[in-house]
Amino acid sequence: MDSEEIEMREAVRELASALETLLNLIKADALPTTPEAHGLIRKARTFLDASSGRITDPDRPGEILPLATALNRLIISAREQILDDAVAASPVPDHPGM
Repeated sequence: MDSEEIEMREAVRELASALETLLNLIKADALPTTPEAHGLIRKARTFLDASSGRITDPDRPGEILPLATALNRLIISAREQILDDAVAASPVPDHPGM
């Protein structure tokens, strides 16, 4: 395997991970509920829209991995924010005194 093929495989893994995270959020109805989470989702969507042409351009293979990695990081940040928001909104468990 040459370095270009290795880089392409890594880019595909990064993109697949990002899309899997998005799909899992959608399946779980894990919607952004705070301005921070909305902002991160909006940023990820805008980034994906702006970079999709470069990701699919066969003449620019060296650009795919950095774009895929950046997109994956944005989506993971959004997921973490959504989870943090859900935990913060959850009621405190009622534990009886011991």
